[in-house]
Amino acid sequence: PPIHIHRPEGVSAEVDAARNALRLKANERFKAYRSASEIDAYETSYAMARQLMARKDIFDDSKLDARDKERYGTHPLGRHILQARRLLEAGVRFIKVNSYHWDTHGDNFNMSQRLVPQVDRPFAALINDLDDRGMLDHTLVIVMSEFGRTPVINQRTTTPGRQHWPKCFSAIMAGCGIAGGNVYGKSDKHAAEPAEDGVTPEDLAATIYYLLGIDPKALIYDTQDRPLMISSGEPVMEVVA
Repeated sequence: PPIHIHRPEGVSAEVDAARNALRLKANERFKAYRSASEIDAYETSYAMARQLMARKDIFDDSKLDARDKERYGTHPLGRHILQARRLLEAGVRFIKVNSYHWDTHGDNFNMSQRLVPQVDRPFAALINDLDDRGMLDHTLVIVMSEFGRTPVINQRTTTPGRQHWPKCFSAIMAGCGIAGGNVYGKSDKHAAEPAEDGVTPEDLAATIYYLLGIDPKALIYDTQDRPLMISSGEPVMEVVA
């Protein structure tokens, strides 16, 4: 759960409310000498904290169904993806789940055998649950990394590994209008370069915007006839149902 989500034991609800009332009064004086953007950023952080504290029940592990724990897995990634489902059910609109230790410059084979199953199981459980709840049609689920790994195993360490490789890697998308079971694009036999229907990061971003109902060519601002769009790519319509 988020840190500091509970009030200190020595602070009652009444004292907490009085402290916040005092803070709001101090803010009125603060606003007189600051720009609106500074005030908004300051207030947003407090508002977010209070919202989290008001819904701390969502992060209560004791309320997790034992069957859900088993289906998603008891490892941290499985538990975090299960938490993501609970947040979606509570109305949270954007959730990011991190998974670490994939930077296998050494011991690639043992690490991959340990990590890959930790993704497969909770991802399948999440998709099934969202579908059963009628949420998948309006929820976009994306699994991706910051880049791929070299197609050639290195011998730089005592335990062989793989280096960074941005030229060719994959992403998984589900829900929100994505055609299920579809595979788009193909690499060469070494998984080193795109061979067919390569997709750029810009195209991926444009596809995400399109699926979320946002115009990928929407203008952010135009300075001296130099328009800046939210995406310079094109949506990959072949993956849309």
